Amino acid sequence: MNASSLVLLAPCSLLVGAFLEILLARILSARAKGFLAFVSCLPGFAAVLATVPYIRGGAAIDVTALPWNGPLAPVFHVDALSVLFALMGTAIGAIVLLYSVDYMAQERSATRFYAIMLTFISGLVGLVYSANLFFLYLCWEVIGLCSFLLVGFWYQNPESVKGARKVLLMTHLAGYGLLTAILVVYARTGSALWTSPAVARAFSGGVFLLLVISLAAKSVQFPLHTWIPEAMSAPTPVSALLHSACYVKAGVYLAARMHSFGPWAPSWGLTMVWIGTVTMAVGVIYAMVQHDLKRMLAFSTVSQIGYMITGIGIGTPLGIAAGLLHCLNHGFFKGGLFLVAGSVQHATGTRDMNRLGGLAHKMPRTTLVWLISAGSMAGIPLMSGFVSKWLLYTAALESGLIIPAMVAWMVSVGTVFVCAKASSAVFFGNTNETTEHAHEAPRSMVWGLGLISTVSLVLGIAPQIAFHYILNPVLLAMGMKPPMQVTWFGLAGAGTNWWVTGGLVLAAASIALGVLVYVLGAAARSYPQAIEASNSGAARGDHHDIGVFTGGEMLSGSGHMPSSDFSAILRKHWNGFFRLSDIDRVYLGGWNLLQGTSRLFSETLERAEHHAFSYAAALVVLAIIALRWFVPGLIVLEHESDFSHLPLGLILSCGIASLALCFSTSAVPKWRSLTKLVALSCSAAVAGMAVSSPIVRLAFLESAALLVLPLVWRACEDKRVSWTYSALVVCAGASLASGQLLMKTGATAWAKPLLICGVFLKFALLPVLLWLPKMSRKLPALVMGLIIAVIDIAVLGEFANLVKSSPWLVTPHGLWVGVAITLALGSAFLMLAQSDLKRLLVLSTIEDYGFLLIGMISGTELGIRGLLLCAGVHAVAKALLFTCLAAPEADGELGKRAVGLASDYPLSSAGFLLGMLAMLGVPPTLGFAGRWGLYETALQAGPWVLAAFVLSSVFSLIAYVRAYCTEWWGPSLTACEHDWDRTAFRAVILVFILVLAAGIFTIPFPAMIWGT
Repeated sequence: MNASSLVLLAPCSLLVGAFLEILLARILSARAKGFLAFVSCLPGFAAVLATVPYIRGGAAIDVTALPWNGPLAPVFHVDALSVLFALMGTAIGAIVLLYSVDYMAQERSATRFYAIMLTFISGLVGLVYSANLFFLYLCWEVIGLCSFLLVGFWYQNPESVKGARKVLLMTHLAGYGLLTAILVVYARTGSALWTSPAVARAFSGGVFLLLVISLAAKSVQFPLHTWIPEAMSAPTPVSALLHSACYVKAGVYLAARMHSFGPWAPSWGLTMVWIGTVTMAVGVIYAMVQHDLKRMLAFSTVSQIGYMITGIGIGTPLGIAAGLLHCLNHGFFKGGLFLVAGSVQHATGTRDMNRLGGLAHKMPRTTLVWLISAGSMAGIPLMSGFVSKWLLYTAALESGLIIPAMVAWMVSVGTVFVCAKASSAVFFGNTNETTEHAHEAPRSMVWGLGLISTVSLVLGIAPQIAFHYILNPVLLAMGMKPPMQVTWFGLAGAGTNWWVTGGLVLAAASIALGVLVYVLGAAARSYPQAIEASNSGAARGDHHDIGVFTGGEMLSGSGHMPSSDFSAILRKHWNGFFRLSDIDRVYLGGWNLLQGTSRLFSETLERAEHHAFSYAAALVVLAIIALRWFVPGLIVLEHESDFSHLPLGLILSCGIASLALCFSTSAVPKWRSLTKLVALSCSAAVAGMAVSSPIVRLAFLESAALLVLPLVWRACEDKRVSWTYSALVVCAGASLASGQLLMKTGATAWAKPLLICGVFLKFALLPVLLWLPKMSRKLPALVMGLIIAVIDIAVLGEFANLVKSSPWLVTPHGLWVGVAITLALGSAFLMLAQSDLKRLLVLSTIEDYGFLLIGMISGTELGIRGLLLCAGVHAVAKALLFTCLAAPEADGELGKRAVGLASDYPLSSAGFLLGMLAMLGVPPTLGFAGRWGLYETALQAGPWVLAAFVLSSVFSLIAYVRAYCTEWWGPSLTACEHDWDRTAFRAVILVFILVLAAGIFTIPFPAMIWGT
């Protein structure tokens, strides 16, 4: 097999395994699914391992996966750095999946678990292999989405929901920094490949800062680290994979890869060094005071990643080698520690170290793996962590970074304390009521533990393997000379720095001294009657002789100090530090201020909605007067693109959305009588988009809008709302028709204000948007879906009619840019205060109109293509979202309770999540392909325009995730399951397939599907 095939085999075998998990879901047991996932991971690992000979000497493998052109082409550049992280992902992933066979053997949702896990690993491989920055971002967000779904795997558990929400928000929001950096680089160079020499010239301080923000959240650097302890409610295999290989290491990879983008300014390296230094100190201090075993390991991950970022920030060959070696070591010893924590919880039912103890007697194999892994994390000689930490100290001192070197050394001392505390509290001493019935882990779990600890031992004994095959080629690929020669046990070779050898000798002497003290104290431990006397004396309050055996500390009945006793001094005397360093208080305060302000504006808007038509009529009259007599003539600019003939992709999107709405309407008994009207209206809208004759198109589209009127009157009990909508539809249609007629007769002075007012009314643009939110609470979800997903998107056909006859209407003008920004940013801001899902979707629609408008007025090919793609996404995703609300609404559950809809409506919950992601432009949905083009178009209009649209996306993400986690996830309040009949099930699944497949398959066929 050639090198190119090996590169493609690694991610593809994992995706095939995920597909097989879904395909065989009803055939295989949970254990069989686990073995299938493990076996599916092995070809990927073998393929990555087989690429090692190809990257020797700093060489690389360049592969174009598919013959696509354009910014989203999947182009791979595999060098030693890519192989390092891909090896960690596939090797540790295979071990974790083997461990999961027994751990998840009783899980009912095993298919979902293993499919997402395999996709998770595949996403990391795609990330580190990608040479295309947009494809890198796609994989970056795929692994973020997988982590959200895995942390929230037990979505009925409130702690899991809280952790998943925090993971997605903190990492995805920071991920906009990566996207913005890529957009800037692409705008400056015209290339999306980081291997292009032009990228080095575009690699400025601003781009560096944006990348640092993104990687800091992913790699849990202070102050963006607080999501990781909340993620510990996930299944333990997820925690192991997330910490050791596939998530936090993505940020480390990006930090290291930035050395390949171009030369660093000295201040950039110092920034990274101090971020890593502060992070490692904060992480270990918080780890010291934890009594939950997994939370302690989570904070220790924060600390250990700080070592890696510091080494990469030092920027010398030795510093980078030390950081990457510690990254490799950490992958295996932290994976081992989390798997041990899972085995402990599996055997005892708890992670509370205060309730554990004596497990060394019950779980000797697990204890051995813990001691090996903990010794590695603590940097004990002969263990893997020692070599990388000592090399990091040396690199820092050689670069004159004395304070970071001292902090790193003190953090190592603190890590020893953390490991000693956990080892004593969990494994040593006597058993108690919690641990007396504990047992060794099942076979597959023990095998997983054994494999991961073996690799950790090998890396400690023979670190030269990592240097020879991986790290030296990494440095050569970066154009650097490999550092000192390291041999067995971390000893420095001839002619190299002797400090490594000296440190090993000094540490070995310390261990020997500790063993000697332990042996000399054996005599005291041989007198059980003395120990019994000491304990009985303690019971009487006589403590004068306890220190002989306990170092002056009174032992509990379990024969060891509880976990809380170890950290009592820190909790007591460092309380001020913990209060000041709790950055979550700042985030919570900011959120409360933001939501409170949004609620104030939202309440004002709701009061104004009662007079929606009056306000709209007055504003239309004022607009006509202003545009007719006071606003100067608009400048006409020629467009680069002409979309008078709407592309097939947009027509198909509206057609599929129409089918889904028709099937869903027929499935709800309450609204079944409306099915024919829905079908007629949808048919007219789609037909109007398909024809090219302006007159015929206008007739079809206005007919579609008018056919909605009887639907509104029959479905809405509040007749004032019906009158408002009817009047607005008639006014908008009359304005557009009369405006076009006047344009043909040459009366342009009156045609311009009429056309603009018609456009504003049709799209619910500012300042006449009040009518659309008003309808959301009065109309059923399916009717709202018809209006928003089909009728409003069909209005694009009317705009297409006007492009040639009235090009000034979509001319890049300050009025339109201001309206687009205000729509997107204002509506997204109002979404933050919404608790009603239908109202949230309506405001999201108005926010999306702002994006569509910026593409429409751009006149560029990129902007028009983004407009058409996003319009198609809008049609399908909004149809899906409103369809998913129809079932709980029909049962009277929508808005009645706060949590748990996913338990009763699992299909609707999955559909809502997918539609939400498509609207937000999250990869791999089609929304990403459209949104990035509109972001780039906004950047061409000005950096502040891009900033406004990115901020609107941030607000929308917060609002959507909050709504999903509070309304759909959480404990169920009912015991039965309600969901769709087969017809609606097929409709929703059809939309699922379209939204997913469109994001994957539409890119190579833009001319055929999207007409660009």
